[in-house]
Amino acid sequence: MKPRKITMAELARLANVDVSTVSRALNNSPLVKENTKAEILRIAEETGYAVNASARNLRRQSTEVIGMVVPVRPESGQTISDPFYLEMVGAVSQAASERGYDLIISVPKGEEQIAEQRLLRTGKADGLIIIGQAGRSNRLEALGPLSRQVVVWGGQIGQGNYTLVGSDNREGGRLAADHLLSLGHKRILFVGPSELPEVRLRLDGFEDGHRARGVEIDPALRLNVEFGGESAFQEMVNFIETGPDFDAVFAASDVLAMTAIMALQSKGRSVPEDMPVMGYDNVGQAALSTPPLTTIDQNIARGGELLVDLLLRKLSGEEVESQLTPTRLIVRGSTKVS
Repeated sequence: MKPRKITMAELARLANVDVSTVSRALNNSPLVKENTKAEILRIAEETGYAVNASARNLRRQSTEVIGMVVPVRPESGQTISDPFYLEMVGAVSQAASERGYDLIISVPKGEEQIAEQRLLRTGKADGLIIIGQAGRSNRLEALGPLSRQVVVWGGQIGQGNYTLVGSDNREGGRLAADHLLSLGHKRILFVGPSELPEVRLRLDGFEDGHRARGVEIDPALRLNVEFGGESAFQEMVNFIETGPDFDAVFAASDVLAMTAIMALQSKGRSVPEDMPVMGYDNVGQAALSTPPLTTIDQNIARGGELLVDLLLRKLSGEEVESQLTPTRLIVRGSTKVS
């Protein structure tokens, strides 16, 4: 038989204080002396007293929960198990936990599920972190007053009325182009869904890098494939077989870069000896691929911290500005011939 849980009144009697003092102590009120608070907490722990979190949060008008919406586009083929999503969920979860918040994750199945408004209007979460803007910019702009409870991970395009965190995608694209061009390659294939804001910025930076070195860009060296599409491998193989010649690959994600490596190897080309390949994200698998993947690190861990910190500052009434994480080039074996 489980032991009976004691009530707040019984806890007050054991601590020789009134119920209001116990309530204030459990809510860390500065009105309670530290030695009294410590004694109440000691007795609560010894007796197994459990704070009624729902009632406490109702009084505070806080759930102490952050919602995270991962709006996977059906046409992309991506799932929540995509390495980038997993690392971002991990980064946000860690940052939220360190700040005393729980995290709930919503993966809406279609556009008819307005996950952000449902979570906020029902009071299930104090605020939301939304991963990605693709196809959702108008909905994000239409959040109105709810935008005070939202921070978005994405690419800074235009002047949105919502707070945004993301890597410096344009600089990342420039770094990628500069690295491959510095190795003597002049016909670099860009792989990725350029209709997405983040990828469009990476492509813009990629083109900046070419212009800075005075290298002409061939617009035919574009392969528009989704991040998680099952057809990405075959589309890459088809491009190798029938597309224009190219001498290097820059993929807009590490997953696409590793797919490109497999496609090239399937056609008898070695990486990097015959063809250097690099990606973007610096997910954990990048260092473990064969060969290890050169990539652009967008500091996902720092991104998670910024998403949580900016959201909590907004919820406390502060005015905040969008922020970018720094990007840096990580050179590994996929572009480096030993």
